[in-house]
Amino acid sequence: MQRSTSRSLSSLGAISAAFLLLVGCAASPAAPSPSGDANASSAPKAGATPESVEASTPAGAQGTAVLTFADTTYSATLQFCSLYESGDALFHGSAYDGDGNEVGYLEGDFVELTDIPNGEARIDFGATSKLQSTDEFVAIGSPGGAIAIADFSATELIVAGSAWQADGTQLPPATLVVSCP
Repeated sequence: MQRSTSRSLSSLGAISAAFLLLVGCAASPAAPSPSGDANASSAPKAGATPESVEASTPAGAQGTAVLTFADTTYSATLQFCSLYESGDALFHGSAYDGDGNEVGYLEGDFVELTDIPNGEARIDFGATSKLQSTDEFVAIGSPGGAIAIADFSATELIVAGSAWQADGTQLPPATLVVSCP
């Protein structure tokens, strides 16, 4: 029986994305919190626009991210943020709820943004560092459905698409804004 080429390519893409996440994260140094307090509320607040997110990037951070769906907003202070001109994006950092309380850790890895976008960003609730997977999360990206790249440059990524929870529950369409100033 012959395997589907698109299924094989999808599997290869998922493996490649996981490899890039592991290699990229291992090579990236984590920046210490400027205040030394893990619960410092230096994260962007709910309703932040890309311009206000960039202006509120804490000292020592490499960027910010804001994930929004329905009336829910999460933000992240990124310890690593890289948007490659080749069309790949890799980022991770502490995640905060709309009140500025630390809730977990955001990791994102997208590939082929200039062609056929693939990848996901995920907030693992209760996690405190990269590569810590938990049983409770919110994600946006291609594993749960199609994504659209609204903007991609060396300093900003805007993703619109499907979002879901750990149990597979589909959430309203979401938007993710990543800024790497």
